[in-house]
Amino acid sequence: MTLEVGDILKTRDGLVEVRDNYGLVLRLGPSSELEYVYHPQGGIIAQPAERPTLVFFGEIFKFRHYVRPLEVVACGKYRTSCWYCPANVYARNLDAHRDAFYALLGGVFIWEWDERGQSFDLVSIPEGYKAVLRHAPTQPMRNRYAVEDMVPISEKEWEYIAS
Repeated sequence: MTLEVGDILKTRDGLVEVRDNYGLVLRLGPSSELEYVYHPQGGIIAQPAERPTLVFFGEIFKFRHYVRPLEVVACGKYRTSCWYCPANVYARNLDAHRDAFYALLGGVFIWEWDERGQSFDLVSIPEGYKAVLRHAPTQPMRNRYAVEDMVPISEKEWEYIAS
């Protein structure tokens, strides 16, 4: 199966793994979604431009087997929150206003774009930590997000993610 711009993949009760030709692997848990859509900023913080972008929701494990030198790799957007760049990350939606991001191998840098198209930092999660972001969709973009918690990933969470 090949995803084209405009496609939405929904897992329902199953588990789905999606791969590209450049080493990207996305594992979607039950009741998760993956959209391939055009986004005005396209996810590359240094070169914003409308381009196809992956938008995730639900339980997502994202990693790369390899990245070629000098290759520009677009980032992904978690639907209810923000952007993060090529990183080994596990993300999940906790409730209607909170998402958890886990930095598994290396740090995870998370940012967003404001109403004027300017990027701004939300949080940098050190390896081995999880951050819980609270989002208030009715607030202006720069006031929309708050880091509610940042704690080491527990043994129980590591076991769940690795299983």
